[in-house]
Amino acid sequence: MIATLDGKVAIITGASRGIGAAIARRFAAEGAKVALVARTEAPGGALSGSLAEVAEVITAAGGSCVTIPADLADPASLPRIVDTTVSAFGGVDILVNNAAWSRFPPVWEAQDKQIRLAFQMNVFTPQLLSQLVQPHMRSKGSGWIINISSATADFPPPAPWDTATRIYEFNHSGHPTIYGASKSALNRLTAGWAIELAGSGIAVSTLAPVGAVASEGAVSVGGWDEERDHVEPVEAMAEAALLLASRSPEQISGRIAFSLPLLEEFGVSIKSLDGSML
Repeated sequence: MIATLDGKVAIITGASRGIGAAIARRFAAEGAKVALVARTEAPGGALSGSLAEVAEVITAAGGSCVTIPADLADPASLPRIVDTTVSAFGGVDILVNNAAWSRFPPVWEAQDKQIRLAFQMNVFTPQLLSQLVQPHMRSKGSGWIINISSATADFPPPAPWDTATRIYEFNHSGHPTIYGASKSALNRLTAGWAIELAGSGIAVSTLAPVGAVASEGAVSVGGWDEERDHVEPVEAMAEAALLLASRSPEQISGRIAFSLPLLEEFGVSIKSLDGSML
């Protein structure tokens, strides 16, 4: 039986833990050769998870991967990511821009460094990596770019406000403005890439979780309540990413997609998603 991504090469940023690691494991299980990119190369960092640990899981299951330690906030490091992947596997078919910078200061207190990092990691890095992989995809006549976004990209409602709603509480007290603005820009960038590449065989979409995903990074940043908020299993994001990386561009490109509605659209039950799939 041929796996869904058999023979494909995927670059996945932020692959040392959380959503990125789950997508990497899922893609490898479906036959993709995976380039794992993140800053944390080995165990023992401030957060659990590392490239070495994700690679060990993939190779133990018979998959193929390469680890590429890189600071994704540094534009000079990005060409090496693509060059190393092409050298190891011969090309690039899929790019998952998952790595992100997320902090939630009140907008009136946001520091210049925080604003620049949000847009560097969440907009400029996906843009630059997409530019770098695009020639490799064009040469094959096919490719898939998935930018991981967020529900914070949606605009909060205007006044008058119902102060009893969770939407008001989160946007008023959770302070997602800087992060959400960068993700909103990412969504617009993605839609532009998709339509400008129409007919090229390259699909470009965004994918966001419907609720909070209890990844190591999200837990460390805080700002949500696991008992109160909807918490989505990381496997849902991995499976939704697989859908976006395996459908024809004519069917899927330009989607500003949310994980659970996308899975429902394609008939994937959330109840079937567990660790056995990864």
